[in-house]
Amino acid sequence: MKRMLMAIVAVIMIATAQAAYAQGTTGTPASAASSNGLDTSGSIRMEADQYPVRLDVTRVYIHTQGYKVVYRKGAASFAEAYIPTSWFSSGGKAMLVYGRGPQYPYMFAYYNADGSFSHLKLYVLRNLRDSTWGVIEGDAGDKFKVETLKLEF
Repeated sequence: MKRMLMAIVAVIMIATAQAAYAQGTTGTPASAASSNGLDTSGSIRMEADQYPVRLDVTRVYIHTQGYKVVYRKGAASFAEAYIPTSWFSSGGKAMLVYGRGPQYPYMFAYYNADGSFSHLKLYVLRNLRDSTWGVIEGDAGDKFKVETLKLEF
């Protein structure tokens, strides 16, 4: 009985060692990665495809045509951005993320390497009764008819 138990433990240890060895050796070899044009040096100095810009949002106003976002511009002033509702569709230019915490609300705007706007993520408080939420009543005019996001700094 002891021999049988020792044999089972030995088989399990060998199988575990083989699995660990297989995990460590899988992946793209350096020669194959360099021939594919991938940087294998581990350097963080590669040029990125997109660049994020984080904005501290002070208030978000809801309207039937979209969201008006008031964000900090510098140390003492504010700017506004109008984001149409159509941008929040699946695969669209914007994403709305609800959450809780003292860091909310904030926004990340992503720009391509050539400086053109790509997309944005608006992080807002889940509680719509919070003072960071507001409502725009009436007609907003053409303010939500935008194609891109132009930020002020």
